[in-house]
Amino acid sequence: MSETDYNRQPVRIIELEQPRCSLRFGTSPCTATGTPLCYNTFWTCKDRDNYTPDGFIRWRFYDGRNGDQFLYEEFANENEIGTNAFPVLLSASTSPSRINVGGQKDNESPFGVMSKLTVKISEFEFDDHVGDFYVNNVDRDASTAGWVAKFIARNRFYPNMILRDYRGYVGEALADMQVSEYVLDNIEQDGPKSATLTGRDPLDLATDKKAQFPRPSDIQLAQKISATTETFSVSCAETELSADYGNTGDTRYMRLGSEVISYTGWTGTEPDFTLTGVTRGVLNTTADGHEDEDSGQRVGRYENISMYKVAEDLLDNHTQIPSRFFQFSQWDTEGETYLSTLKTTATVAEPTSVEKLCAELSRDGLFYIWWDARTQKIPMRAVRPPSETPVEWSDDLNIIQDSFSEKAKSDDRLTRVALFYGQRDPTETLNEFSNYRVQRLRIDTEVEQEDATGGEVIERKIFSRWINTDNNALLVAASLVLRYKYIPRYLTLRVDAKDRAIDIADVVDISTRHKIDSEGNREATRYQVISLEEIEPGETVSVDLQTYLFIGKFAIIMENDAPVYADATEAEREDGCWLADETTGLMPDGTQPYLLQ
Repeated sequence: MSETDYNRQPVRIIELEQPRCSLRFGTSPCTATGTPLCYNTFWTCKDRDNYTPDGFIRWRFYDGRNGDQFLYEEFANENEIGTNAFPVLLSASTSPSRINVGGQKDNESPFGVMSKLTVKISEFEFDDHVGDFYVNNVDRDASTAGWVAKFIARNRFYPNMILRDYRGYVGEALADMQVSEYVLDNIEQDGPKSATLTGRDPLDLATDKKAQFPRPSDIQLAQKISATTETFSVSCAETELSADYGNTGDTRYMRLGSEVISYTGWTGTEPDFTLTGVTRGVLNTTADGHEDEDSGQRVGRYENISMYKVAEDLLDNHTQIPSRFFQFSQWDTEGETYLSTLKTTATVAEPTSVEKLCAELSRDGLFYIWWDARTQKIPMRAVRPPSETPVEWSDDLNIIQDSFSEKAKSDDRLTRVALFYGQRDPTETLNEFSNYRVQRLRIDTEVEQEDATGGEVIERKIFSRWINTDNNALLVAASLVLRYKYIPRYLTLRVDAKDRAIDIADVVDISTRHKIDSEGNREATRYQVISLEEIEPGETVSVDLQTYLFIGKFAIIMENDAPVYADATEAEREDGCWLADETTGLMPDGTQPYLLQ
C-alpha cells in the first residue's frame, strides 16, 4: 500500500450480474408475440426454445456517502450492461472460507467452511430506464414499482447469477479494486423498505440436492424379465441411457433392484428403447428376475483413475459450477507430482451428493479443495510438505499486539484408525462391515498409554469404496493418526497490510512469547493458514491457522539419472532424496536426513 492510500476514502461496491437474453422480442429467430413484452429473462420469455442468455446486466449498489462518484459503463453495448451504482447499500458482511485439509474433519464439508456474502439494500422505486429494451414501447406499462419487487417477479430462480464484492478507494476503477465473487443464493424482501441478498462460494453448487452423482433416473422396464434375459426394453428419455457417469466409455451401467447390468448401446425411438450388449449381474451382483415397470437407476463407475481426477470429473461435469472457476491445469500439475499413485476403481450405485463423494475422495486420495476468493478459482492441493520455505512471523515484526488467541479442540483427537476397503457389493450399505474384504488398523501406542494420556482410546472407522490397495489404506490411516494424535490447536491472529500476500493453505513458522518449549524459551511452531479475512481492507488481515503435519526435509522420488548427493545442486537437494549415513544418521554435509512421506 502506498502512503497516499491512507488518505484516500474507502468505498465498497456490490454488483449483481444477471444473465439476460440477447434477442429482441419478436425479432427472428425469436417468435414471441402479444403483450406484455418480455424483460429478456427466462421467466418472462414467450419463446423459450430460442431463449439465448449470452448477455448480462450488472446491477451495482453502494452506500451513497461519497455523492455521485460512481458513473461506470451504464451501457457498454446493448447486450452487456453495467449500471451506475445505486446509493441504496445498507450493509455488506462476509464470512471467509476455511479449508478442511484432506477432508479429514467429519464435522465439516470436504470444501471446509464455505464463504458467504450477506448484502442488505433499501428498496427503491425504479422506472426500468436501465436494461429494458422496450421501456418506451406504447405497449409497455411505465411502472415505478420497487426494484427488488420487479427483480423477483421477473426472476423466480437465480441460476448463473453472480454477486461481486468490490473494495477499493474513491476514484479507482472497478478493475483496480479487490474483488470477491459469490454465487447468488437467495433474495428476501425484509419488508416494504429493504431486502437481503445472499451469496455463497461456487462450491455450494456441489452440495446435497444441488448436485448428485449419478442423478436420479426415470427409467422403467417395458416387460417382465427373468434372471437370464439378455435382450429387453425400457421406457425413458434417451438422455437417461446416454449420460456418462464415469470413465468407462461405451460400457454403461444400470441398477435393477440389487442387480447391476452393463450395456453398450440401444435401439429404438424415444421413449421406447431396446438395450444392446447387455451383461447381467455384473460388479459382484447377482442376476435376478424383475417385474414389468420396475425402475432402473443409472450407476456411476470409475476404473483405474487417480482419485483427484474423479473429483475433477464430478465437479466439472456433474455440478452447475461455472467452468471459468476451475483451472484444471493446476490440479493436474499438483496431482501428477504428488498423487499419481493414488488410483481407484469404484462404483457409485445410487444417487449421492457430489459433496459427500468429494469428502470421501479427499480423505482417501489425500488432497483438499477450496474456493479462493482472491483468485476467483477452485484450487486443489495434496496433503504434503510445503514446496517453498515457510514464511516466518513473530511478535516483533508481524503479529499485531494482543491479537493472538488459541483454541485446542480435544474432540478432534484420535489414537487409532480402523479402515475397511475392498468393497464386495456396491449395492449394499456403505458402512456394513461384512461388505469389505480387508480391514487395516493403525494405532499410536504412545498416546494410548495410561501415563501419557490416561489410556483413552479414540477410534475412527472408515469405510472406503475408493481404496483398492494396502499401501493406500496405510497412507490414509497413518496420515490421520499423525495429524490428530495430539490435541489439534488453532490460532487466530492479525497482521497488517505488509503481510497481506499470505494466502489460504500457505505454511507459516510462528515465533511468539505465547509458544515456548519446556525450558520456557520461545519455540518456532509450524502452522498452516486455513482461513483469512481482511478486517480493514488494505490495512488489517485476520488469519486462522492450524498446527501443521509436516516438519522436516521430505523425500521425493527422483529420476534414474539423478546425480549423487555431492554433485547435486541446492535445488535438486530440495526436491530429491538420498540415503543418510547409517552411522551418524546425517547427510554427508551434516544436514538432517530426508523423511519419507
